[in-house]
Amino acid sequence: MLKLKYIFLSFLCLCITGCAPALLLGGAAAGIGGYKYYKEVLTVVYEAPFDNTWDASIKALEDMGYTIEHQTKELGSGKISTREDEKSKKVSLTLRYKSVQETEVTIRVGLLGDETASNVIKDKIAGLLFKK
Repeated sequence: MLKLKYIFLSFLCLCITGCAPALLLGGAAAGIGGYKYYKEVLTVVYEAPFDNTWDASIKALEDMGYTIEHQTKELGSGKISTREDEKSKKVSLTLRYKSVQETEVTIRVGLLGDETASNVIKDKIAGLLFKK
């Protein structure tokens, strides 16, 4: 009975932290090694090579109607700055090589950050990287 109680408590903790949907749906966030929103910046680790993630990031922003204002790509790192129009918030992506199959991307929308908009961009990039 004690073992059953621990299993139930573990499942309850997963539900509270938001991991249960991904667990129950068989890894709906496949391809994303992890992400967190902290200090107005969303940091995502995609399970994809740097160049693929760079290309998907550019395409995602363009597909969403953003105009690339500035992009700098170096060996293992890069930065993309964009905005939709003069009145919209500036979007800034910084990409960093972590390993052959992992790329870290930080997404900042606006001066004070916008978590919802950052998550939309994160999901758009993931959709392009991991099309089925």
